[in-house]
Amino acid sequence: MKKTSTLGLIAAALLASAAANAADLTRYRLAAPPPPPFSWTGIYIGAQAGYSSGHDKTTEYLTGSGAFTGLSFKFNPAGAVAGIHAGGNYQMSSFVAGLEADAEAAGTRGGFSNAPAPPFNPGGVGRMRIDAQGSLRGRLGFAMDRVLIYATGGLAVANIKYSFTNPTTGVSESTTRGSSGYTLGGGLSYAITDNLIGSLEYRYTDFGTFRYTSTSAFVGLTGSQHPRSNSVRVALGYKF
Repeated sequence: MKKTSTLGLIAAALLASAAANAADLTRYRLAAPPPPPFSWTGIYIGAQAGYSSGHDKTTEYLTGSGAFTGLSFKFNPAGAVAGIHAGGNYQMSSFVAGLEADAEAAGTRGGFSNAPAPPFNPGGVGRMRIDAQGSLRGRLGFAMDRVLIYATGGLAVANIKYSFTNPTTGVSESTTRGSSGYTLGGGLSYAITDNLIGSLEYRYTDFGTFRYTSTSAFVGLTGSQHPRSNSVRVALGYKF
């Protein structure tokens, strides 16, 4: 009988010890700190691809007097864009500031074709293309852990080629110029992992206004150009 009582006391003590250990483990788990929030601070590189749809037209003026002829022809350029980007962010509380640069190959193409309409409209065939473009932009955003909503804006540059053909004479001429302007937009980024960042971005870009004086196809006329674009891109980057 005494032996049985001793065994019972030992079993009760073991059960009490196990319960105490379980309670301690539960308290430890409850007291363990949560994982730290994601930080957007750091540098990154990546690649992006998207689609651009633009507005551009040749507005004609008399070269000698500068008078508007009343004629303008739309190019309606559009096409795919793809390239690489690199940048850096610094996070202060929920706010993120950064700088980003990108370089892209572009398939932006546009054009028009108008038959002559005497006595004032010489008609013409025009083509424009952008093969390369890039930007250098600042970024300001608001972070909600792994989600970043941001605005971006800065300098935009592009290599733009125009060609014109006189349908009456068959004479053609072309010009290629480096154009600069500004780009503005915004987007959303998501940290898929601590290093892999996915983004969706919209930007409006204005490459400025410039004039081209014809030397052979339409002698006596000067055309004014104002290329602009709306573009959407998806991007995937690696944060170091």
